[in-house]
Amino acid sequence: HIVSSVPLDYTNSSAGVAKIALGRYNATASPRKGAVFFNPGGPGGTGVYLATQLGASFQEFVGEDYDIIGFDPRGIGLSEYAFIANTVLDRGYDVSPNLTDPFNRYHLIETQRDANALYQAQFQVCAQTMGETIKYAGTTSVVRDIDYINTILEGNNSLINFYGFSYGTVMGQYLVNIFPDRVGRVVIDGVADADSWANKAPYQQLPVWLNSTDATYKLLYSECAKAGPTACALATKENEDPNDIFNRVEDWIDSLYETPLAVPNATLPGILTNGRARLFIEGGLEAPLGWPQIALGLAEAMLGDGSTMLNAVNEKDLVDLERSAVSCNDQKPFGLLKPETVVDAGLAALQSVSRFFFSVLVAEPDSGCQYWPVTPPERYLGPWNHTLNNPILIVSNTHDPVTPLVNGQAVHSYLANSSGLLIQNSPGHTSQALQSTCTKQHLRAYFANGTLPTPGTVCEVEESPFPPPSNSTASSIIGSAAIAASANSKMRISDTIHRITPDKLRKASDRSQGAS
Repeated sequence: HIVSSVPLDYTNSSAGVAKIALGRYNATASPRKGAVFFNPGGPGGTGVYLATQLGASFQEFVGEDYDIIGFDPRGIGLSEYAFIANTVLDRGYDVSPNLTDPFNRYHLIETQRDANALYQAQFQVCAQTMGETIKYAGTTSVVRDIDYINTILEGNNSLINFYGFSYGTVMGQYLVNIFPDRVGRVVIDGVADADSWANKAPYQQLPVWLNSTDATYKLLYSECAKAGPTACALATKENEDPNDIFNRVEDWIDSLYETPLAVPNATLPGILTNGRARLFIEGGLEAPLGWPQIALGLAEAMLGDGSTMLNAVNEKDLVDLERSAVSCNDQKPFGLLKPETVVDAGLAALQSVSRFFFSVLVAEPDSGCQYWPVTPPERYLGPWNHTLNNPILIVSNTHDPVTPLVNGQAVHSYLANSSGLLIQNSPGHTSQALQSTCTKQHLRAYFANGTLPTPGTVCEVEESPFPPPSNSTASSIIGSAAIAASANSKMRISDTIHRITPDKLRKASDRSQGAS
């Protein structure tokens, strides 16, 4: 990789420089059209690895006549300043199956109060460790870095090409609205709404984020039932009613509220609560190719061994805290939020939107921004509806569990005359979750000549979350273990985007087997 020096503070030239790590995969066809900047999401995702190891894969989608530029945003990965946290938040929200029980509300308020104290302590440690440098993270500064580096690579006033996944779609919206006259080819894929990101507290954002989560969760069981016991560890017979599988798992998760599962053989021994169980499932919904391993982890835990599940949930690492530095510098200040306010909104969302609301709320580090100790030199809060010199392409899945189609439709409405919308009929987070020749063709056409899909275009996929095993076995768990061991060992673009990937699940399963 290479390193580019950029201004640390674009409002104060005397503040010094930040060093941005870049990975570059050169165009392999002539004439070269320019460079495409990629961001895999997060915040906290590293782009250097993405470009250097997967550059050829990305060229399949944008064309071989583009350079692929991946970068680690300031505070992330190999870039300097480096983010140093020194501690990791304790996480886990347990929710009673009886939502009308007044004690449940009291318990949740106490949990939220504890979470607030943890956030406050965490961010005080961040301030003590890093001082004023943490104020220089943030999406506004990062898109100015993109513009600065693009000028070095392509010349003054050159157009900026960009492809962002997940949080990278927020970055893309900042980019095109701060530099509307510099837009070249820009794709945002797996869309988060930047207006909501910047201007709403996380507990207000989550009902929209989780708009499709429960539908995707139900789809997991439909696909499991369709695949049968030789491919899905949770199925007990062929042609099983998916509601029967769903109810078995939900009853077991509910039982963890009263009796958490002891997990002595995990890498970090502990207990599996119903909140952690939901975290495991919610994270796994993002990567449909990992659904066989999700089913296997659940099946093992329901038989008493929660090692795979707990190991996967414990994969939470520094990336989450790097995310805090970005999201909290981006968010409009909200003042101190009362635990009662958050819990009452959450109980309403739990019943009307998603059963995953509370378990996700504590897992998302954005929720503590009321205690963020610094103010960034620049914070863009909108508007988000600029007229762009070239239209962008918005890509959304029908069953994306964390960045739902409604987000893509909302951003498309903001940029009505400056965007096109492509819908992929599939589960998973971003169009890379499952392969679609149709989606790839539309992406290549857009990067080749700016062609947008006809309004209402929907692309189908060629992959299934539960592919049939090559050798069926009598035991559903043994059969699925074989699938988990052999599943798609080749690194894919989707593996750089999802929080709980098939690869991470294999590692978690390997660790649990090694410990037993």
